[in-house]
Amino acid sequence: MKLTKIISVSINNPWKLFNELFMYALKPFVLGYLKIFGVRVGTRSKFYGFPYVFRHKGSSIVIGKRFEDRNWCGSNPLGINHRTILCTWKKGALIKVGKDVGISGGSIVAAKKIEIGDGTLIGANTTIIDTDFHPLESPRRRYETKNVRSAPVKIGKNVFIGTNAIILKGVNIPDNFVIPAGSVVRFDTKLK
Repeated sequence: MKLTKIISVSINNPWKLFNELFMYALKPFVLGYLKIFGVRVGTRSKFYGFPYVFRHKGSSIVIGKRFEDRNWCGSNPLGINHRTILCTWKKGALIKVGKDVGISGGSIVAAKKIEIGDGTLIGANTTIIDTDFHPLESPRRRYETKNVRSAPVKIGKNVFIGTNAIILKGVNIPDNFVIPAGSVVRFDTKLK
């Protein structure tokens, strides 16, 4: 940051300066934590606190360059309900995040595959999942592990997903699309 910008931020938005300083102080520890859990992270990424990582053995989580992840409540003016969750649910699952993607306290859970294109912004507390987690038909769904429906999710480039949105299994979102805050996306979106 240039000195004039640092001074301006300090005077006008002191919370931003605090977040940046805290982020840089924690960065080596967060990157070490992600490496221990087998997450590949591109250069110049920013983590405002530690995300939760649950990576199934034999699965992959790959994050592109300049990724920005906000995990503590004060790092986003909308507030964050919990730290970002990155979870691969099964062997062979893949979470692939492009470059210049930002997320604030959301959940991304892949049993098969979730791809997020370059430049996509994921609003606070958004959930992206490619599985039902439980069979829908079974009277024993609480304990059943078979017949669980999953389908890959693909989110294009430069998509804007509003706060508290939910993206469900099998959805493909085209480039440059906007998902309004609070939406539940169950089917492929169509540009009109």
